Amino acid sequence: MNPHLQLLITCCKTTLSEQDIHFLRYQLQTDNSKLITSLSPLAHAHGIFPLFYQSLKTYASDLIPEESMNILKRQYMTIVQRNMLMTAELIRIMKLLQENGIEALAFKGPVLAKIAYGDITLRQYVDLDVLVKKADIYKLDSLLKNRGYQRVLKLTHSQEKVWINFAHDIGLYHPDNGVHFEMHWSLLDEDYPIQIEQAEFWKNIRTVTINQQKIKTFTNEELLIYLCIHGSKHLWERIEWIKDIDLLIRSCEIDWEKIIARTNNSDFKTMFYFGLLLTSQLFKTPMPKNLTEQMVRITNLNKLSEFVLQSWETPKKIFKKTVAILRLFPGIKEQTLYLHKVILKPTFLSLIHI
Repeated sequence: MNPHLQLLITCCKTTLSEQDIHFLRYQLQTDNSKLITSLSPLAHAHGIFPLFYQSLKTYASDLIPEESMNILKRQYMTIVQRNMLMTAELIRIMKLLQENGIEALAFKGPVLAKIAYGDITLRQYVDLDVLVKKADIYKLDSLLKNRGYQRVLKLTHSQEKVWINFAHDIGLYHPDNGVHFEMHWSLLDEDYPIQIEQAEFWKNIRTVTINQQKIKTFTNEELLIYLCIHGSKHLWERIEWIKDIDLLIRSCEIDWEKIIARTNNSDFKTMFYFGLLLTSQLFKTPMPKNLTEQMVRITNLNKLSEFVLQSWETPKKIFKKTVAILRLFPGIKEQTLYLHKVILKPTFLSLIHI
């Protein structure tokens, strides 16, 4: 891994060792203004700018020109203000849903920031994600439209029926405050080769308190499973997704026996352990020995890990990405279904224009 990526990952560590601090300062001592100029957009792209800024401020601000440090601070404060606005909007929407008898679970965004990071300002997020029952889609859609939200995609009634049958969410945005809202009725597309037992997410619910308001969300175990599947599905394009898992494990009590029982005979086993392997490699995340032993026994994991790290330096073409994703599925049946989905089957956008 090149020094720039190593530096970003170092800035994301929970506690920096003397060796980490030395590495950080050494990298910044040579032409630091140019380095900051190149690292800043990379930190934004990987969703870790708040952690990047906090580490520079704590361990190396004396090495960075004042003008550069002020630019970084302004960028950080923009994220802080945006996160606070989105958190306030999430609280308002969740209260609105409760008042109208709609069961809803918020996940990712401010909720994940609070659970794993302990602070809604330390994680980057661009939208609000809420899971509802499929029967409540139109009721929620109507409530959001009354609040001024608009659909990202403009669909006719027949197109919408196709979308809801195959996709797993619909995006809305508010033109006045710029907030994007993802309305989920499932966690994966209907025709994705593997599925998660969604009843488990509704059966086991926890609450998190943000600004003195209780918000329903996934349990720690279900959240960890979801984050691993989501990141693997997208081949861990962002360091942020791996850091989410690291901090969730460090910050929360995890029932590992329940996790093992839930994943070891599932179709998403490789995806789950893929996430654990990456967070273990990059951040030395503590986890039970029997889980690390499981990782060793799963073929392809180390090759997949190398693929992800190489992709951060040199983006891979679609063919190589597809080959890597196929390794995540348990068998030929799932691999064939995936190829059918991405190659042979019309995309949603082409399908809804029929």
